[in-house]
Amino acid sequence: MTRPYLCCTAREMAHFLAAVTAALALAAALGAQARAGGARVDVAAADVAAVETQVPPLRRVNIIDGADDRGSLVELGPSLGLSASEIARIRRVSGYVGCLSSPPSMGAGMLFLSDRQIITAAHILFEPSGRPRRKCFFRTQDPEPFHTELDLSAGGTRFGAKVPKAGSAQDFAVVRLLEPVPGAVPFPVAVAPPRAGETLIVVTSHPAGMAREVDKGVPVVQGCTVRRVVPATTPALPSQLRTDCDATGSSSGGMNMTRSGGQLVLRAITVATGPWQNKRLVGAPFSEKGGSQTIAVTLDGPVLAAGRALAAAAP
Repeated sequence: MTRPYLCCTAREMAHFLAAVTAALALAAALGAQARAGGARVDVAAADVAAVETQVPPLRRVNIIDGADDRGSLVELGPSLGLSASEIARIRRVSGYVGCLSSPPSMGAGMLFLSDRQIITAAHILFEPSGRPRRKCFFRTQDPEPFHTELDLSAGGTRFGAKVPKAGSAQDFAVVRLLEPVPGAVPFPVAVAPPRAGETLIVVTSHPAGMAREVDKGVPVVQGCTVRRVVPATTPALPSQLRTDCDATGSSSGGMNMTRSGGQLVLRAITVATGPWQNKRLVGAPFSEKGGSQTIAVTLDGPVLAAGRALAAAAP
């Protein structure tokens, strides 16, 4: 059975969440201090990284088809065909999505259709009980990061379901930002339908337990492939992708990008991976039956409609 992203034993998870809570509290304090002084909120990745050193080593889970191929966007981006302007744009429109409420959560997100709303995995914004999390934020990984809170009111959100099931086709959230991201231009959504064999460029904020060390202020990137497209079961839900992209804790919400007519476009967001406790999946060949897979939700159809509706309702 496929499960949402998890990373470690119960004890390690408790330690990890305690460290994340401290990191997010630090981010909130820095933001409040900047707002009090009338300055733009600018949370330094180095400060968050200092707190994250408390976290014990995490197991590398669901590394598909051999070695962990993920690395720094700045270093690997050119080899994946990304231009300097595309790399700069990715850093301006994508970044961390996190929530301060207990238990805290951390994942990735990106601007979607406008400079004042993001798309992410819905389960980041909900507790395991189904209760909405509070005090959630978005922080870009631009060289000069921009930090803003999420509008989690009923008018500021569009979810795949009232309480979306983690890892399912419902697991998407379009959320309004309290402040627009200055100078940011979202990537367009892919128009052509997805297909097996399509090449992806997956961008995440900073997944846990990667083989390579990556500066926490720089997005993580990987080239991978769509192995199968799972059609939507109803018109109200998007289709899903089964991919061979590597995934570990906090990969949820990562943007799956592709090329269309040479243009970089948004294809899907990462929502789930295979069984996290099975050590045999580390480096295992892609296998849906065996659980060596990653699942993404496409952004066309109902997700695109939800994004357009939220943008149209903006004050």
